[in-house]
Amino acid sequence: MQGRIAMLCLASLLTVTSARAQEAQTSAAETQAAPTAPRLNRLQGVGDIDARAVLNADFLLAFVDLGVGVDVGVLQLGPGVLAIGGEFQAGACVSACILLNTLTGYSWSHMFYSPHARATYHLLPSSSAGLAKVDLYGLALVGATITTSRLAGSGSGTDFEYVGSDVGPSVGVGVGGKYFFSDNLFFGAEGRLRYSTGEYTYTARAGNVSISDSQSTWSLSGFNVQLFAGLRL
Repeated sequence: MQGRIAMLCLASLLTVTSARAQEAQTSAAETQAAPTAPRLNRLQGVGDIDARAVLNADFLLAFVDLGVGVDVGVLQLGPGVLAIGGEFQAGACVSACILLNTLTGYSWSHMFYSPHARATYHLLPSSSAGLAKVDLYGLALVGATITTSRLAGSGSGTDFEYVGSDVGPSVGVGVGGKYFFSDNLFFGAEGRLRYSTGEYTYTARAGNVSISDSQSTWSLSGFNVQLFAGLRL
């Protein structure tokens, strides 16, 4: 009798254990099978890091700018997302200086460097049909421009050199957009209205005579369009 009772208890225990194991397997299978909700658009979200390389040049390549930058989504703010980041650009006179060098026989050069902090606000229209692969945003920039200009040559048997340099403020606002042609790769453009100007501190040398002064203003202010390609990390 006791043996039968023991057998019944053991059978009941095995039945309960088997049922619980089957429930756990079913639950795990359902969890694995649950599809991940697809991302509805490519708007930069909190935690998204967008890195990009920039090219900016006019049709004649008179001046060419190259740069790199990164933006990080940090805060859901109203209907959009706020991102902060930075960029660094360097530019040089190319075809214009080559032409001047050829025509005059002198050595002309002009370069600038611009580090900026930037904030961008990413927002899509309420009716965003057809914009699933697009990220649209407004932007603000604040930073500095470091610029140098040099002219050197020889006239009437005397060597001369003019070197000017300055560091000036640089601020701007604009709008931009990215188009994702794959999950993480994008290309895009920014239209930017920028204020950046200053006055050269220069040294002029002719033979063994040198003078220094401040005159001759420079300006990189105005509206321009920059093209870029990048990667969402």
